[in-house]
Amino acid sequence: MLSAAHAGIWQGVVHSPAAWVFTFVLVVIFPVLDYLVYFRLNSKLGLYAWNILAEWSLVAWCISIIRRNGVTLSDLGEGLENPLHVLVVSGILVVLVALVGIVSKRQAKKANPEQLRKATSGFSRLLPLTPTERTVWIPLSFTAGVCEEFLYRGWLLQLIGAVFGSLWIGLILSSIVFGFAHSYQGRKGIIGTGVLGIIFGGVFVLSRSLLPGQLLHSFMDLKNGYAFAKIANRAKATPET
Repeated sequence: MLSAAHAGIWQGVVHSPAAWVFTFVLVVIFPVLDYLVYFRLNSKLGLYAWNILAEWSLVAWCISIIRRNGVTLSDLGEGLENPLHVLVVSGILVVLVALVGIVSKRQAKKANPEQLRKATSGFSRLLPLTPTERTVWIPLSFTAGVCEEFLYRGWLLQLIGAVFGSLWIGLILSSIVFGFAHSYQGRKGIIGTGVLGIIFGGVFVLSRSLLPGQLLHSFMDLKNGYAFAKIANRAKATPET
């Protein structure tokens, strides 16, 4: 449940029309625009630039709203309330992600070319294949890790939690929204990112800090982008049967 003190911090935000306009943009407008840009913009570097600009713009807008309502960045989770607690939760998360990564790597090695093409089809237009793309992929990955955790866990999860009086309800609903925000990846992408949203949301609720999720999210996007790019190149290099 949400503590009385924490709920009180968010009461001004809950009753702010500007906060709900922003939330509507985050939940509805941005995912639709992102979907259209993904399929209609032919430049991959243009896609990267769009994501970096759009997500940092949303973060800047969100910060302006919380400041007007007396909510600080620390209230959103940008800090360490209990460093030891954060370290323990982060360690458990790292182990789980490492295990998933090992299993995924083994499956990729056993996959045939058709399976490899299917594995990367949902986000193939984003994969960094050239040296320039691999370079720009670095700030893109950190943008996704920092901004998406801030927006979907720091803002949306807690706003919904304040409305319903439970961070766990906020976790579930914000994770569903997070999944649909990646609808350009198809049904599997929506489910996969939704599950990740639950994991990162759980880390935030347990640690009360965005920093572990932001760091791990950034690292995962960076590593997975390079790894899936190799898989895509491997699939291209292998003739279809």
